[in-house]
Amino acid sequence: MGLKRREFLQRASLALGVLGINQAGWWRLQNYYSEALAQTTGGKLAFLVGINEYLNASLSGCVTDVEMQRELLIHRFGFLPADILTLTNEQATRENIETAFISHLTDQAKPDDLVVFHFSGYGSRVTKMIDQNKQNELSTSNLIFQNSLVPIDGIASNNEGAEINDVLEETLWLLLRSLPTKKVVTILDTSYVYPGKNLQGNLRIRSRPSLTTEQINMKEKAMQMQLRHQQNILGEQEIYESQLKGLVLKASQQNQFATEADWNGFSSGLFTYALTQNLWSTAPATRLQISFSQAAGEVEQITGVNQQPEFKQAKQQNIAQSTKVPTIIPVAISNQNIFNPLLPSATGVITSVEDNGKTANLWLGGLPVSILDTVTSYSLFKTFPDFDLDLSFELQIQNRNGLKAKASVIIDTNNSQQLSDINQENINDQTQKTSQNLLPNLQLLTGSLVQEKIRVLPQSLNLMIALDHNMSRIERVDATSGFSAIPKVTVVADTQAADYIFSRVEETTIAQSSSAILPSTSQGHYALFSLGKVLIPKTIGEKGEAVKGAIERLRSPLETLLAAKMLRLTKNEGSTQIKLRANLATVTPNARLILKRETLGVRDGTTKFLTDINEDIDKSEISNSLGTLPIGSRIQYQLYNYGDRPVYFMLVILDSSGRFFVVDPTISNQLENDPQLSLTELIVSPGDSVNIPPVINNSSKNTKSLGWRVIGSEGLEESLIICSHQPFKKTIATLVDGKVFQIRDDQLIKEILNPLAVAQATLQDLQSASQLATQSLELSTDNYALDINSWATLSFVYRVVKKTL
Repeated sequence: MGLKRREFLQRASLALGVLGINQAGWWRLQNYYSEALAQTTGGKLAFLVGINEYLNASLSGCVTDVEMQRELLIHRFGFLPADILTLTNEQATRENIETAFISHLTDQAKPDDLVVFHFSGYGSRVTKMIDQNKQNELSTSNLIFQNSLVPIDGIASNNEGAEINDVLEETLWLLLRSLPTKKVVTILDTSYVYPGKNLQGNLRIRSRPSLTTEQINMKEKAMQMQLRHQQNILGEQEIYESQLKGLVLKASQQNQFATEADWNGFSSGLFTYALTQNLWSTAPATRLQISFSQAAGEVEQITGVNQQPEFKQAKQQNIAQSTKVPTIIPVAISNQNIFNPLLPSATGVITSVEDNGKTANLWLGGLPVSILDTVTSYSLFKTFPDFDLDLSFELQIQNRNGLKAKASVIIDTNNSQQLSDINQENINDQTQKTSQNLLPNLQLLTGSLVQEKIRVLPQSLNLMIALDHNMSRIERVDATSGFSAIPKVTVVADTQAADYIFSRVEETTIAQSSSAILPSTSQGHYALFSLGKVLIPKTIGEKGEAVKGAIERLRSPLETLLAAKMLRLTKNEGSTQIKLRANLATVTPNARLILKRETLGVRDGTTKFLTDINEDIDKSEISNSLGTLPIGSRIQYQLYNYGDRPVYFMLVILDSSGRFFVVDPTISNQLENDPQLSLTELIVSPGDSVNIPPVINNSSKNTKSLGWRVIGSEGLEESLIICSHQPFKKTIATLVDGKVFQIRDDQLIKEILNPLAVAQATLQDLQSASQLATQSLELSTDNYALDINSWATLSFVYRVVKKTL
């Protein structure tokens, strides 16, 4: 079932060519961004713009976007605060934005400098009437369209025909081209197409209605003419994104919309949060471990195909064919050896220290928003150890408000004896230092990076359901009453953070949903949706059903969704030190790597990869979409253990049809080559690897089964590989006692009919594995306390599509 250590090492170098094509394209696009941010040569300049307080149609998350980018650039990539200019709200007029761009970026940047420009706010599409004498002979329309960024003094949306005061996209492109450096990163968390409404589910849309006008602000026209003249661009020659320098990162594709969400205590753009949160967990001195597909998956799980983030790079920079291995150089901290390749990633930073070093204020922008919501007074973080004394601080959370938290400061008890020994040695040597005057060297410093140590999850975790704001008062009253009768479900206001939305089903939703399993009647009535109003499979009801009847019908899907929420809260690949890597690949009809995930513990850039797939991998061009799996193809996971301890694992699949599957660890006598297969077989030894599922030989038919078939309907699917240093005893017992249903010919893959019980048992197993690290803590029995380094959960999000001919 596994590959032994010697062969594991000998074959590793042969695998680079197999794994380095399709997935590498994703990595190099993201690497380009992170490598640029981490450069040590030249200066670094950033200009960040965020606007919430628009007239008549305000946003909420744009200023937070700017704050998230600023904290990231300073504390993870070494930007000096003085080199980051921010304009927010009333400061961000059209004139101020363009003037500041020139004075802060164009005039100061040098050829070897890095420049970052970020904009969060409304975008728009300006429709301009064309003079009939200038109309193209091939054009049947007298209108042209141009995208724009809306400043704080952009015209009101109902002022049709008034003078446009936006920053036109063409002006932005000209400004970017004017920079004296090629190292440019542009992030646009905005969109241009207005869908006719301000909300998509519970998400706010960052698009202003399109305007038709013949009047562009004269100062804007003058700015364009000046920039064109400086760059020797003739007449009205168009500027294309492919002609820009560096890389452009967009929150959505051209005809989609970008959105922002209200979380608990703050709001942010979906794209900016996903991007900055992932970049906090980049590992230094190694290949970037963040795949853009992972961030896109986080967005698409909420918005569906309405919002798909997009990378665009300069035409002359063929990143897909680059052979350079990008690296991340960490920010230097106190006594840090910057050549040390094992420096951990961070989940946040100390922003200030109070009360003579006893209290610290934290920024926790490196945590996924779902994990951030679980940070309570029992959560424990730690700082990087001092590289001279090998000492670190523990941070016991006192309270949290959005991305900011206050914590009590404690010297790590594991190192307290070492501190005592150091003080005693100094006293014995009759040095002038004492334990008292050593304290200044051990004080917690502002700017110190922090990471998770103990994750605390409530045992009483509930599923949060918002009621669609378009529902009538009577419907909302009935729905609140109906949900109150279902355990572990809480109804929240539509302005509060929620997991899902309960709503009526529109006819267009049914017509456009490719993944919905429709009832026999022609129309559904009520269903559950994501926050971006994407229909949740297997939740649509019969036409004419009552609200309470619909909610009663949803008991089983609600239980499955809660189980999924619980298991997703174990995702920690950016925090854990367990050294694991996992690949998802198709084995038929073509061998092709789809996705790769690895933990923080695997960060040595010289580590080679291996695979048991020896066929050529599809050399398709880089795409901005998620990994795709055609229905009917066969897939297989490969799990590699680079650590020094055995790792037990389980694989859970949340399929596109709303079903819950598991690789059954209780199966026996299914592998003819290993009739003694037992519970302990779902383990990977140090330096070893396993295929999930394993190859199954059928001697009677002289065939070999590779992987399992992708079945179900089109849509997003997620798999979780959950690993631990201890066996999943309670989970296995629950699977044995519970209901599982074997599907088709995939002997090891079974549907779980008691998903909530399985999820609860899994958390209990992870808590048991964490007992050594948590037993000295005074934690409530109402919580699961999980040592971040006792387990690892890797997440794979991909899209199931129709089989291609």
